[in-house]
Amino acid sequence: MYDFQHPLSDAKEGITHSLCSMEYEIHRPLYEWFIREAEVFPSRQIEFARLNLTRTVMSKRWLLKLVEEKYVSGWDDPRMPTIAGLRRRGYTPEAIRSFVSQVGIAKTESMADIAFLEYCLREHLNKTSRRVMAVLKPLKLVIDNWPAGKVEELEAVNNPEDESAGTRKIPFSGELWIEREDFEEVPPPKYFRLYPGNSVRLRYGYIVTCTGCNKDPAGNVIAVHCTYDPETRGGNAPDNKKVKSTIHWVSAPHAIPIEARIYDYLFSVDRPMDVEAGKSFTDNLNPDSLEVIDPAWAEPSLAEAKGGDRFQFERLGYFVRDACSGDAAGDAGGGDGKQVFNKTVGLRDTWSRIVSQQAKHK
Repeated sequence: MYDFQHPLSDAKEGITHSLCSMEYEIHRPLYEWFIREAEVFPSRQIEFARLNLTRTVMSKRWLLKLVEEKYVSGWDDPRMPTIAGLRRRGYTPEAIRSFVSQVGIAKTESMADIAFLEYCLREHLNKTSRRVMAVLKPLKLVIDNWPAGKVEELEAVNNPEDESAGTRKIPFSGELWIEREDFEEVPPPKYFRLYPGNSVRLRYGYIVTCTGCNKDPAGNVIAVHCTYDPETRGGNAPDNKKVKSTIHWVSAPHAIPIEARIYDYLFSVDRPMDVEAGKSFTDNLNPDSLEVIDPAWAEPSLAEAKGGDRFQFERLGYFVRDACSGDAAGDAGGGDGKQVFNKTVGLRDTWSRIVSQQAKHK
């Protein structure tokens, strides 16, 4: 019955071009016969190959299986390739349109690299996302020579790609949160961040020099100590002292707690449906596709973020304020009322790296 409903429905709705996937190609003669014999609006059927992406599945049948068997939290799970999932992940309509227009339409079945979709997304978010600072895996940084109780307000750029985005004020104090990976007691080769005796630039702040660290009874570093140079506000040294690394931070007394959800690819292989006999495509699911970090710490300006607002967490990637609720990994307020931010995509331009590598081998 669908063979008769399809052309009649298109004709009644005035559809000029009915776009179908390639399996409908053999149905086109009947489609055209019906329109001709019924003397209705002359819709035209055109077939094209499905859009396939690496590291995911696009068929509704297989997506339904993931939902019903609770491999994901629902159709809007940020790991799903649905419009609802992409929206919740922080994808923009402009990025999706750019990707689709550049991939183009073909009759040959092909597989588009998801890295190219991420490239299109990153290109748009870089121009439109406000920069903020957040620390996901915190380590306390204590500035020993900072005046007790003093708080300064530093001016930070909201988006260097858009002058109209303006600036904002961020508090700076003698106790900061930094990323745990930004300190090494015994640094590996070519490590330019904090270690005893080394200096780094605090983003928008001062140049600090590490003097040591505190450890708990198990030997874990729980705090890093440093001194700051008051003459280096803004990060520039009057004597043109060279500092090789700049790290981000948030003021510990002023930071707000957030929950960060770090999403990775849903599948661990490029072609999830390519499985051995006796196995299912679900055997290719990535067990590490979601990491929940709670608590993380963010600058106080994020307290005003609304659902769907997109940001670049400096040095960490692009994140979106989760606007959904109702599932275990989807309560927009977190389990204890914290704001939830979903990682959209990292800062690294994977697609450009792939293209560069391919060019080298030509």
